[in-house]
Amino acid sequence: MLRWCSQLHAQDKTSVLDRLRRYIDSMIEVHLIDEKVIKGRLVQVDNELVNIFLEDCMDASGKASPAAVVMGTSISFINIISLPVEETLDEQVFMLIQRNGDMPVKEISKMLDVKPKSVNSAIKRLKRIGLLTVHLERAPKKKRQVSKQQIEKRARR
Repeated sequence: MLRWCSQLHAQDKTSVLDRLRRYIDSMIEVHLIDEKVIKGRLVQVDNELVNIFLEDCMDASGKASPAAVVMGTSISFINIISLPVEETLDEQVFMLIQRNGDMPVKEISKMLDVKPKSVNSAIKRLKRIGLLTVHLERAPKKKRQVSKQQIEKRARR
């Protein structure tokens, strides 16, 4: 539980903001000074006034709303309900391949800071469940450049 106080010293305020930012994308429960409660996914925290922006919100009566801004001065305290959900390796690989289907495995592994073998395994899983398909294209044959000497030599035969 994060305790909230509207009269935080500047240094304490920064510390609270830094801690709260770690919970971006977490589900939180905001208790207001008027004893109302709003649940939602933490999206953003304002540096100046400590206002917070929530999505997928619900109040204590069950009324849902797509988003809400809660003024920092009206917050009594915040409960963290769940930690942020991290994307799986498969999801990260899939998103990179969606952006650039020609990206080599080695480049993907560098971007995600994992071994190429892990990326190959993720690609296999994505193929198995049907999210990735392989389209093979043969590169056009290169035309060999023939020198004048070779042409003359062939012509003499």
